[in-house]
Amino acid sequence: MGVNNEILFTMKHNMKRLIFFLPSLVYYAAIFILSSRSYQVNVGILFFDKMIHLIEFAVLGFLLSLGFFILETSFKCKFIWVFCTGSLLAVLDEFHQFFVPSRTMDVLDMAADIAGIAAGFFVFVLFCKKVKWIHF
Repeated sequence: MGVNNEILFTMKHNMKRLIFFLPSLVYYAAIFILSSRSYQVNVGILFFDKMIHLIEFAVLGFLLSLGFFILETSFKCKFIWVFCTGSLLAVLDEFHQFFVPSRTMDVLDMAADIAGIAAGFFVFVLFCKKVKWIHF
């Protein structure tokens, strides 16, 4: 009887983790779908596309932070998990664009994506401190 309760507790705990990661999974799926489309937008503002990449991946960094902050690890470890996971997703997104007609793989876009991941993490930390949701 005790083993069944332990298994049930573990399943509930894993479902809680999945729920906290679900927003980042859905958001990255949307990024992937949008980057699968062939389109060109030229607004005439210098580095506008890089700012869009930074903001887009800052949101992803924020959402990944939501998932990783429920883990019982150090602050540094949480940052490493968010940064490495987000960076991998940024690289995969740019690599994926290499195969999309009229899209290109751009190292500067990738750098903006990775900077956005770090920015999203720190915005999440500031948000948590402001609302006193997570104590560091």
